[in-house]
Amino acid sequence: MSTAWAFAGDAALVTGAASGIGRATAAALYDAGLQVLILDRDGAAAAAACAGLGDRARYRAADIADPAQTEDAVTALTGDGTLSYVVNCAGIHQPAGVEELTAADWTRMLNVNLVGAFNVSRAAARHLRSAPAPAIVNITSVESTRVVALVNPHATPHYAAAKAGLEMLTKSLAHEFAPAGIRVNAIAPGPVETPMVRGAHSGATGLPPAFAAHLMIKRYAQPAELAAAICFLLSDSASYITATTLNVDGGYTAL
Repeated sequence: MSTAWAFAGDAALVTGAASGIGRATAAALYDAGLQVLILDRDGAAAAAACAGLGDRARYRAADIADPAQTEDAVTALTGDGTLSYVVNCAGIHQPAGVEELTAADWTRMLNVNLVGAFNVSRAAARHLRSAPAPAIVNITSVESTRVVALVNPHATPHYAAAKAGLEMLTKSLAHEFAPAGIRVNAIAPGPVETPMVRGAHSGATGLPPAFAAHLMIKRYAQPAELAAAICFLLSDSASYITATTLNVDGGYTAL
């Protein structure tokens, strides 16, 4: 069991936990001794991630863009137990420019990357209010504050807009939930070695040189490195931190 962080609570909900940052976060929280509730649209992948953890993990398949599905899934996963932590990792990406984007592209991107985090946080709020030291962490992106068009010629405006919205949602939820003692923060990753980022970088075998030129640490982050930052913000060690975004970006936003 990890001794890196202390948690007053005993259960964490992680969305998008079937792969990438979400899966690494679920594993880190499980190793820290927590019950882990996995929520992912891909039921088979969620089941596999759950099986890879152990008997303190369970999963539910749902599309977080649908508020009814989200409410049902959170209720089913939590049951009569407590829920202290929520990590909104679920997200999608689409490398497309303005002229290529359809109305459906915009709607889907916003519904998953922004509205989905709201749906999960709202569904979980009633459980968090009665839990010890509750906290939420949202996963934004360096693209929430910077135009990134280094590998593909497009700046993916719908993705950037959704992540920028999630930055403000983080602050708004922190304000709304502060009287209940619920802290809300965000992590803004740079390039992370996940299937989604690899796809956005056209399946490159290494960090593209154009991206490396904008980093102080010239490599992809590993999902476990993001998970460590997420665990810190959820833990008792971050008890006086709320409404804050922590850049875990290899120095990208400083250049």
